[in-house]
Amino acid sequence: MRLIAFVSITAALLGLAGSAAAFPQPSLVRQSWELDVEVQTPRTIAVRGLDGKARWYWFMQYKVTNRTDTEQFFVPDITIATDQGDIITAGRGVRASVFLSIRKQLGNPLLENPIRMAGRMLIGEDHARESVAIWPVFESDVDRMKLFVAGLSGETRMIRHPLDGKEVVLRKTLMMVYHTPGSDTRPQVQPIRLRRKTWVMR
Repeated sequence: MRLIAFVSITAALLGLAGSAAAFPQPSLVRQSWELDVEVQTPRTIAVRGLDGKARWYWFMQYKVTNRTDTEQFFVPDITIATDQGDIITAGRGVRASVFLSIRKQLGNPLLENPIRMAGRMLIGEDHARESVAIWPVFESDVDRMKLFVAGLSGETRMIRHPLDGKEVVLRKTLMMVYHTPGSDTRPQVQPIRLRRKTWVMR
């Protein structure tokens, strides 16, 4: 029941997001603290499981820097939505060995395990932190996916839920829309293209 409720709320809010007039927009002038983030284009990797079978995963490398005048507490919250109606939270259903395989492939010793990214963000470039968002390749063919990265800003907005009228807190969230031609068995047969990158309230 909780999953059904979550999907219903997310779908309703995503539907509203298509109408600028009906959905709150982030302030034009920064209203709260905000962390800087550098995001790499999502890629795929095949990792063998305990049964010896290779399974495909998406991963997106990112770097977060605190250039505000105070320390911040960063709790990454990354959600993926596809044109086929799939909605998943990065990290869910992903084994620890997948991150180890990605770190080995990237050859980046500074890459932090995603499950350890929540915590203090010290001030300055020297204290920037790097990690990856990881999620399983979807069962259906996907031509477009949206990535929502929350936790980068302290800006929030309160609205009434369009279905039940209850108050819902929206957070300023980075949204990226990617064109992802491929299939469930070969998830990256053509180059992935970033079509849109913007801030939304979600």
